[in-house]
Amino acid sequence: MIKNVSNLVIVGFLLSSGDSFASVKKLDLPKVDSNLLVSMEGKIFPQDSMPPACKNLLQGEKCNVQSFGRALIESKKDNDLIYNKSVFIGPEGEQQIEQSWEKNGHVQKAIIENKIIGKLMQMEVKDGKVFYQVTDQKDHSVKKSEDSLDENLVVPSTIMSYIKPMTDKISSGEKIQVKIAVLERMEAYTFNIKKVRDEKTLSGEPVQVLEMAPASIIVKALVSPMYFHIKTKTGEMFAFEGESAVRRKVGDNWKKMQVFTAYEYKVNTSVAAASKSECDPAAMLSGKLPMKCEVKQ
Repeated sequence: MIKNVSNLVIVGFLLSSGDSFASVKKLDLPKVDSNLLVSMEGKIFPQDSMPPACKNLLQGEKCNVQSFGRALIESKKDNDLIYNKSVFIGPEGEQQIEQSWEKNGHVQKAIIENKIIGKLMQMEVKDGKVFYQVTDQKDHSVKKSEDSLDENLVVPSTIMSYIKPMTDKISSGEKIQVKIAVLERMEAYTFNIKKVRDEKTLSGEPVQVLEMAPASIIVKALVSPMYFHIKTKTGEMFAFEGESAVRRKVGDNWKKMQVFTAYEYKVNTSVAAASKSECDPAAMLSGKLPMKCEVKQ
């Protein structure tokens, strides 16, 4: 699974063909956010209208077709917590913004703003309890609720951090339970996570497919299982299949939908360190290395 360690990203830009390296006095580099742990973008495609050119999306093939929606995801250090932010974008623009704060995989606080349904939803863990609050941004009404705290409580953005210490158990076939807080409903539901199969990408990389499904028969009738496609060696989740936070407008209504999502990592501190020499400015300027160079450590 994804591991949190330090990371450095350096981006260099090649000079025009008329410039020589000897004339370069200073390499202009962007400011590096030393707290950044993960930065990734997801391309979201509805399952019922998947482009033929993207049929191998779940096998790691890159799809250059314009996606229906996007997910922009970042994780950063925030003192002794990890701060996660996910922005879900549809054809009309931003639909949902999710923020969470976690410590050692345990969620401490979460805020979700859904611009489609016009609600601001919050959850906070305090004194062994979970406090929920949902504000209707149209009529400004507020609903509150509280519940007892379960040790395995998560929100979507903290699932991978929570199950990270249990990677070996999951890989060996053991089932793990989590309680997912659904902020809109102000309660949590139990889901089972287990490995359902081993696969390989088109390039031959080993992959594990994890299934997350409701434990309750009643909830199972309403919520379909979700699947995480994870590279075994690096822990990178490169694809997802299941219900998306992005909705599709049908007439005057916004419908939830089942999707395939392909992720591309800009920064991923779970990947093994690359040699610093691979990001040598002179090598980038000479054209021997790509303009974008990442050192992950």
